[in-house]
Amino acid sequence: MRSLYKGVIGFGLVSIPIQVYKALDDEKVEVHWLHKICGSRIQYQKYCPVCRTEVEAGQLVRGAPVPDGRYVVLDDEPQETPAHDHTVSIISFHLLNAIDPVYYKQAYWLKPMAGGHKAYRLLRDTMEQTNLVALAELTLRSKLSLAVVRAYEGSTLMMHTLHYPESLRQEGTRFGEISVPVSDKEQDMARILVKHMQEPFVPERYPNLAKRQLLERIQALMPTARNTQNYQATEEVISLMEQLRESVSHETRLG
Repeated sequence: MRSLYKGVIGFGLVSIPIQVYKALDDEKVEVHWLHKICGSRIQYQKYCPVCRTEVEAGQLVRGAPVPDGRYVVLDDEPQETPAHDHTVSIISFHLLNAIDPVYYKQAYWLKPMAGGHKAYRLLRDTMEQTNLVALAELTLRSKLSLAVVRAYEGSTLMMHTLHYPESLRQEGTRFGEISVPVSDKEQDMARILVKHMQEPFVPERYPNLAKRQLLERIQALMPTARNTQNYQATEEVISLMEQLRESVSHETRLG
């Protein structure tokens, strides 16, 4: 498993060197469009319908649409890399259930590097003992993102990038405003049914059957695989205790 990048967790005045890994495999099976006649993989070209010509990469700019149908060109201004690059900067701590799962995006493993094992374990164990998670900021693909860092089973830290709160479509929160009355007897029966169906969550019981079936189909078709023509385009360090003491003192002064 290859790491995405090396960085640090900023925890007060403590810096914990880490490597970041994707925690989940892509659920999609890699499938491409092919030319039915020769079996070659289809290429997609960037084409301008006004100039009726293929557009090279150096002639492309980004544009944001405005209500009247025009576009504002964005690439004329220099893009600055956010200052938090490769640093997972912890902002605050919260109860896990205080952050609704609707905000969760991608999951990542955080692996400690040399010089950071003790601080890594201290942060992980402290969050587990207090039942808290860390809200943090980081930069991924040149974009500043929110994230949650939490203790995972065993001795690991896991990070989840988050959607920003304004991304949530608030209209959906009113879909449950129903005026139909529910009797106590109906409520009791529903509670009995739910209780009867309650069971421990065992992830292994829920495999991705659609993916497995597609892979089995591909395996069965292996003897019929066609050769394609490959076209090549041109083209440690300060004392951990001292850091913790200074961090607590700093937060106390701010408070």
